[in-house]
Formats: sequence, structure tokens, C-alpha cells
Amino acid sequence: MRLAFSLLAVPLLLTLSVGCARPQVATPSQIDAAVARKDTVTLAHLALRECGPKAESVRQTCYEDFFGRLADSNRVHIALGALAALAADHPEIEMEGHSFTHVIGIRAWQPGADVATIFRGCTGLFQSGCYHGVIQAYLIQDGNIDSARAVGLCDVIAPGSTDRWLRFQCVHGLGHGFEMAWNWELPRALTGCDWLHDNWDRASCYGGVFMENAVASMPGDHHTATHAMKESEGDTGNMAMGGMIMPDPHKITFKMRDSSDALYPCSIVGDKYQRACYELQGGLILAQTHSDFAKAALECDKVTVAVRSECYLSLGTNASGMTLRDTPKAIADCLHGDPGYQPFCFEGVV
Repeated sequence: MRLAFSLLAVPLLLTLSVGCARPQVATPSQIDAAVARKDTVTLAHLALRECGPKAESVRQTCYEDFFGRLADSNRVHIALGALAALAADHPEIEMEGHSFTHVIGIRAWQPGADVATIFRGCTGLFQSGCYHGVIQAYLIQDGNIDSARAVGLCDVIAPGSTDRWLRFQCVHGLGHGFEMAWNWELPRALTGCDWLHDNWDRASCYGGVFMENAVASMPGDHHTATHAMKESEGDTGNMAMGGMIMPDPHKITFKMRDSSDALYPCSIVGDKYQRACYELQGGLILAQTHSDFAKAALECDKVTVAVRSECYLSLGTNASGMTLRDTPKAIADCLHGDPGYQPFCFEGVV
């Protein structure tokens, strides 16, 4: 559900002048007062006043920092509410919402905090990115992955028999976390998912790996690292954030995308990973085809029949997001390619 962002709740003069005014950094006292009132609309306005007037090249980083400052003070629910309020009137914020929620989750957990408590403070806002960010931050707390701790984490946070939806967020988040902890080395991250004992858990984890690869490889996107942390170089060559050892995105060795192959990395991973990969491949295909759904469908038509439906489904998921859930536009985007597989694109939209 989107929250209403009423401009009547903020001074009219400030609202009208934000486009031409100089950025004004919100003071701790202003933020604390709004938090005390649980006034997410005012917090959204403070974010807009601070970041809205900035150049487009730095605006996203500014918003990430603003909502991150809220989240790393044990105010994750407030941070998510303020983001939702801002996005309600600003489609460009909603378009980047998943990245923002990742940042909120990463900043929400700090070493020593109870990860289950922080995790349950998240919501499903913008594809549940907050949940995934919390798991990422937890996994890289000391720069090393302990397999027993990773495998047992979701049994503590969301036992499978109690809340299947919440468990999905956890095991999917593990996939994001393995990618981040191992510096976006996708094949190694997939083997981390293989530690899990349940087929459903493993498949959900694979999806997190492929989603992290897709999103983190987007030009200019650094939600998993650079802009999510308070940067300082550690002796290891990695980066430190609040006592955690962060991987260095500048030292990635795995080729995250291939300009000559729209089906990469699905085209190079093993058979058992194919289904999860193609369920997330639509974004990379569309990036390669400059958001041309007709050309993207032709790429899906190249995929083996065993997983072609997943490729079309992924196109539909992206159509929903790219049109901000405009049903007629999304339907038009899906009316391409093999008519026998177009229904899977519609399923992705739904």
C-alpha cells in the first residue's frame, strides 16, 4: 500500500521553492522531533528539501545517505515509512525504491545488535529490499562467512513452519549476502546457497544471488557497498562500516554482465541454477536492448524450452516495475515474441 504524501502537511512556501532553493541539510533536532511524532511525511519533506535540489548525478546518493542516517539509529520502520511517503508523490523515487530499501537494511544492522529483531523491523516495501540488506550486513560483519552461522540464520529468524513468506526474505537475502561478502563473485555465491539443506531454500537463495548480480551491475548503482557505508579504508584493502568489513566494489573480478550476450550469466551457469537465473534475467536483457521489449522477447526465444517460460516471466516482472504498475502499458510490453510464451510475461506482471 502506498502512503499518502499530503503537501498540506508541510509549509507551502518550502514546498514550492524546493526546486530552486539551495539544499538544506536536516539537523539532528529536526529529525529527532519528527521521529518522536512518528511524522514520516515531515521526514519525507526534509529528505526532499535536502536532496531534491541537488544535481541528478548525486541526488540518489544524497537520498541513500538521508534514509541511511535514519536507519542506523534503530529507526528502520520510520525510515521505510518516510521513503514510502516520499515515493508516493515522486515516481523517480519509487523507481529506485528497491535500492533505497537495501541501503536502509544494510545500515539498520550494526555488530552486536540482535539480527532477528532488526530483520523483523523491516517491511515488504519495494520488493522487500530492507530484509535483504539486513542479511547482507550481518553476513559480512567480520569479512568472513561462517557456513554454520549462515545455514542456521534463517532457522532463528524465520523457522520454515511458522512464516513461509518471512523465511523466503531471509534465504533470498542470504543470496544477496553471499554475493556481497564474496565481492560479487557469482559462481562462489551460488555454492554458498548450496550449503542450505532444503531445495526450496536453495532455489530462493539462488534468486538472491542473481538479483544482486543484476542490480549491482547496473551502471552507477552501488546500493550494496559504496553509498551504503560510511567509507573508510581498512588495512585489508576492504572497507569498514561500523566495525564490519565490507568488500571493495572496485576489486570485482567476476564479469557481472557481457555486452555481447544478453543471456549472460545464465548462459554460463550450471543446469541446476538455470531456472532461478532466468527468473531474474529480464532486467539484464532489457538493459541490453535499451528497454525494447520486442527485442528482449527475441532474446528469450533463444533460451532452451526448459526455462524459456522463466525468461518471459522475468520480462513481465520488469514490465510491471518499469511502467510503475500501469496495466495497459505492461500488457503492451508483453505482446511480443512467441505467442505461446506471452502468458508467462502476463504472469510476471501480476
